[in-house]
This record gives sequence, C-alpha cells and structure tokens, in this order.
Amino acid sequence: MRKILGIILFSFFLFNSIFAEERSEVEIKNGIFLKDVEAFGTFNEIDTAPSGMFKPRDNQFVQMSKYSQGKIGLIFVQQKGMLDKFPENLMLGMGYFEFFYMQQLKDHKKDIIAFKEKYPNIGWTKTNIKKIYGLNKARKAMRNALGFTLEDDVQEVLNTYYTLSQLFSLGEKEILELSSEEKKLLKTHLQLAKKLSIVKNLVKDKNEQRISEKKFKKEYSKLYKKVDREIKKIDKYDNYNRLDKFLGTIQEIELSNTSALLSAYNLADFLLAVIKNKDVKKRFKIDLANADFSNFEENELKLLGEASNTTKLVKAKKSNKIQLDILNLENNNIPINKILDEFRENSLDLASINFQMESVDSMKRWVRKDWANAWKTPIPEKIDDTSKGIMIDLSEEDIESIKAQLSIDHYKDLLNLDMAKELNDSVKDIQSSIDTSTFSFSYGLDNYAQFLGEYMNLDIKNYADLTALANATYNADWSVEEYASAYQDEVDIINLLQSGAVDSFDASSIATGLGASLNEVAETIAAAGAAGVSVDLEAAAAGAGFGSFADAVAAYNAANGTNYTEASAREALGQ
Repeated sequence: MRKILGIILFSFFLFNSIFAEERSEVEIKNGIFLKDVEAFGTFNEIDTAPSGMFKPRDNQFVQMSKYSQGKIGLIFVQQKGMLDKFPENLMLGMGYFEFFYMQQLKDHKKDIIAFKEKYPNIGWTKTNIKKIYGLNKARKAMRNALGFTLEDDVQEVLNTYYTLSQLFSLGEKEILELSSEEKKLLKTHLQLAKKLSIVKNLVKDKNEQRISEKKFKKEYSKLYKKVDREIKKIDKYDNYNRLDKFLGTIQEIELSNTSALLSAYNLADFLLAVIKNKDVKKRFKIDLANADFSNFEENELKLLGEASNTTKLVKAKKSNKIQLDILNLENNNIPINKILDEFRENSLDLASINFQMESVDSMKRWVRKDWANAWKTPIPEKIDDTSKGIMIDLSEEDIESIKAQLSIDHYKDLLNLDMAKELNDSVKDIQSSIDTSTFSFSYGLDNYAQFLGEYMNLDIKNYADLTALANATYNADWSVEEYASAYQDEVDIINLLQSGAVDSFDASSIATGLGASLNEVAETIAAAGAAGVSVDLEAAAAGAGFGSFADAVAAYNAANGTNYTEASAREALGQ
C-alpha cells in the first residue's frame, strides 16, 4: 500500500516542453546534462537477492554482478525474440539488470566524477556517460512498467520481479498457429513499432535540446522514411491505413514545434499499441487460470496483489498523459478528436481515453451537455437489487449531470498535474478561463458515490472517497462498480492472508484477477524491448563480456554451431 500511495502522490513524469532550460551550444552537442548524471544514483553493493535468483555459490555482489551480465546478454540479446513466450525470463532479466547497472556505476565511477568536474567540457567521459544514461533510461522504463520509480528500494523491486517470474513460470503456454499473412503482419508491426519509437525518441531529444537543429532535421527525414516504408506494407488493413493518414497529418506540423510534434508521436505510439491488441494475432498464449499458488508465501501473495493494483495505476498515468497530449494537439489546430472518432467508428477500443478534450477556445463555450459528451467511459445507469432494497434508475438528465461532473472533476485534476503545467504557456490560465460554476446538476456525485458505497458494502461517504478508491484500483475500461468489486477482492485476499487462512484460499481467484493485468505488463516490456528501449544491443553485448555485438554473435556461433552473420543475427532479433 505504501507504494500505491507513493505513486498516487508522485507527480507522474514531467512533460519536457518549451519551458525546458535553455542549453548552450556545447551542452546541445554533448546531448547529456548534469541532471542526467544526478539521476544515475550512486553505487551501492546489492548483497541480497531473492532465494533462487542466483546459484548458492554466488552470494556476494561481485559474483552476482558477473552472473547477471551473462544472463542479460542471454535474455535481452540472444533470446530477445522469445520474451513474449517466456515472460518469466523477462522478469528475471529485469532483476539481473539491476545488478548489471550497479556494476556499471562502479566500473565508471571515475568517468562520473570527471564528468561533473569538467562539465560542460566533458571530453573523454562522453562515451561512457552516454552509455550509462541509456542504461538508466532502460532501468527507469522497466521499473515504471510495474509502478516503481528509480528512488524505490532495490530489495522491494527485486522481490517483485522475482515473484512475478515465479508466477509466469506457472502459466500454461500454448503455441498459436499463424497463417503466413498473420506472420507477415506481426513481423511488419514489430518493425514499425521499433522505427516509430526511434523517431519519437529523436523528437524527444530535440524537445529536450539534446540534438542540434541541423542534425535533427537530417536524422528526422531519414528515420521517418523508414517508418513510412513499414506502414505502407500493411496499410491495406483499415486501422493501419488510418494510422498512416494520421502520420501524414503529423508531417504538417512545423519541425520547430517539438512540443506538438512529440504529443503527436506519443499518440501515434499509443494508437499503434491499441491496433496491435485488436488486429495482430499473438504467437503464444499464456494461461494462469490453473496456476498453483500453494508454494507462494504470504508476503509473495501480497506482492502479487499489489503488483496487480499498481499496473492499473500505470495505465491511469498513461491515460492521463495521452489526454493531455490530445489537448496540446487540439490547441495547435490539429483535428485529433475527428481522427480518434474515425478509429472508434472502426471498432477500435479507445476506452482508456475516458475524457476527450478539445481546444481551450472551444471548451470555453461548452455547455453542460458538451461536458457530458466528453466523458467516454460508461457509468451504471440502472441497478435494481430488491434483496437489499436498493434501486437506482437514472433519468437522462441525471446521467448527463453525472457525466458532466465527472468530466469537470477529471479535467481539473489533469490540469493540476506537473506535466500539464509544463505543457503549454496557456495551461496555467485554463482553469480561470473556463467557468463551470453556473451549471446546475440534478444528481450530485456525492449522492451517486454514497449509493454505490451502500450497494457494494463499502465505506464511501462522498465522491472524494470514491475517487481515491478508483485511483487505487484503476483500469481505464472499467465501470465504477468494477472499481469497487476489484477493491473488495483485494480486501478479501489480504484479510485471508492476515488470518493465516492461506490453505483455504481459492488460488484460482487471484490468478484470474492478476493474469490479465500482469500479462499486459509482460507484453508492454517485451514490446519496449522489441522497440530497442530496454537494452541497447551494443551495451548488453559489452555487459555480457563481449567487445561488440559482432563479437557476441561470433561467440554464439562457436558455442551453438550456428553461422549467423552480424546482419542476420540482428534480423533474427527483430533489429
């Protein structure tokens, strides 16, 4: 629960924008700043790990670090294409990465000290510092996927990673037969996702002043052509065709407007992930419904329950980010809502965008009905439970009142986030310029929340209580009563554990509750790996004891009797 509350209070992730600190020519050429190195953390030996993560003889940091280097080379380089089949290896790899990263801090301590002393004339330190910067970005991405930050205790992180690896190892794996056309679509999608991610990261670097204008324009043109080539291969499919048109719209944005450009690529990346869930068939199915939890200890079951809840919070953060990106694009006269509605008309599930904004000028003119229409997530409208003597049957006016209030409250919450405050110069004036105080509502949110609390046997006195509950069990496509139901399941689990009644606990119920959300985590991280986010090939190869990726390929060929070239190995790994 401490981690959940920490995430709720944590200021999400800052939206780098036009308010970024102005950088000198030397700093831009370096592409890495003092604040980046401060975020590396300091070297601390990790001398404790979950039992089973290492061999018994590897019981000190030096030994664990060396073992970890080999394992991340195996998991993230040699067997990278199998992460979707073996998410348990992915979770273990994330744990081993913590040891590998800490060893890098130790090995390059002198570089870090010299970088700080010489800054901004960093000289020979640049190469190694940029490598650690990339590795720290990977560590942050891995941790964030499970709701952790870089500041969280490494033992809590390792215990969660390892427990999740044990859970996924219990899953029943089924190989799904794919037609040649389905295989081609999957392969092209992965290539498209990777190349789109590279372009987005380039735009992000420009937005953060990590690359010169001249170099950015040259690289952007070259990289976007690769994205365009990939999507043209599959634009015969409706959703990819629509995405292709959206990418064309992005090209109309001035390259100097990196804030809008970054929002556009964030949205494109989001849409691509949703399209994958709908249109791309998976190679493997992992079923946790029959997982045997009898060997899990009480603290491990609690970790699994908390991991399930925090993954929903991660989804909430992503949803909030995309909604603010939509606002930014609408304010830049890009018709995003029209584009999103076209996707919806093609049955693309955009339920995680529970509130859809327009430009600030447009929202100033909104009446109550407009606010209600902006709320995209369904709400319970009619419940009749005669056994409890409870009934609700909302009129159209009541429904409009509730949806409008949900939109207004959610909108105000979004504008209070740090990433909103840094998004655009006009955002700080939005709340004062949009007046909703004159609206009247036939049915208040407090009344609605009290009813749901009574119906679900939960201690909810007002809408604030309901909001806290929803935040703690967030899933973008759930109704409010599903928030309550999920929360109650969690309460029941913890009560059983605390009473010592683990033997009588129906393990399949936790598997059902955890399976979907945790599988999403595994898929998210696997996709990030495929996009080149998790571990850079050269860095991983070097970490595994090889001078380069080519050396790693040669060693693999010698050990396995294969004859991969560097090019064919990269292709086999989706590179």
